[in-house]
Amino acid sequence: MTARSGALLAVCAALFGLSFVLTRSAVGALGPVGVSAARAALGGCVLLAVLLARGERLRGPPGRFLVLGALSAALPFLLLSLAMTTMNAGTAAVLNSVSPLFALAVEVAAGRDRFTALKLAGLAVGAGGVTLVMAERGLDVGPGGWAGVLAGLAGAAVFAYGASYAARHFRDTPPLVVATGQQLGAAVLLLPLVAVFPPPGPVTPSVVAVVAGLGVLGSGVAYLLFYRLIDRLGPARTATVNLLVPISGVLWGLVLLGEPISPPSVLGMAAILVGLRWVLAPSGPPGGTHDPHIGPKGY
Repeated sequence: MTARSGALLAVCAALFGLSFVLTRSAVGALGPVGVSAARAALGGCVLLAVLLARGERLRGPPGRFLVLGALSAALPFLLLSLAMTTMNAGTAAVLNSVSPLFALAVEVAAGRDRFTALKLAGLAVGAGGVTLVMAERGLDVGPGGWAGVLAGLAGAAVFAYGASYAARHFRDTPPLVVATGQQLGAAVLLLPLVAVFPPPGPVTPSVVAVVAGLGVLGSGVAYLLFYRLIDRLGPARTATVNLLVPISGVLWGLVLLGEPISPPSVLGMAAILVGLRWVLAPSGPPGGTHDPHIGPKGY
């Protein structure tokens, strides 16, 4: 992985980490449907404005954008927002960190990747580091917790499959177009549900500000970077961004709230980085010899 790809991965993880905190702050007032619809609509509008300003247009089969919007945004947003009605943002981040395992399983089942001892060890070490980091920040599951856990795991699984779908069906489409179509597709699916599940309120100016940040940063900029990474690294390796999300949560706490970083958290973050390095190690095509000239464009 190049230094540029590593930097994109880190920034994407930072934005996803921030989105967990913002979602947890807004879900009480807007509900899972309201916060999911608002972030998708705002993110889609921001990306569409950037697309049009660059003189480009949204091109591609509308049906595929709807499917991608469902898999990579609407369903994961809903499920993770639902999970965060029963748990704190840290616990939800831990659940979402299993996404790389789901993504790797999808690619292996499709014959586009293969399990290796190093990758499995990396996932195990990284998951252990995630749990250690988040345990220091409080892993809390409230009433109805098991339903929330299942919703969080389901969201991680759907998100992982959505990345694979994007890599297969949009590999020749610019990342900005993919991200715009995905968010707008999700908004089309989610907005009608707001009439059925209206926000419980109260919708205060602070809630509006939080959702604006969530839409622009967590759904707009973050997904633009995410699809650029899929274009560079492929879906399974890009899904490892979720291992870095807890690290970004700790750093956001330090920068925004002045929360100290404890020695166990440092140890956990080191384990995450070691695990990530092992997961990102090239394994070559299934059943054959690795060709360094074959990149993720082959997905």
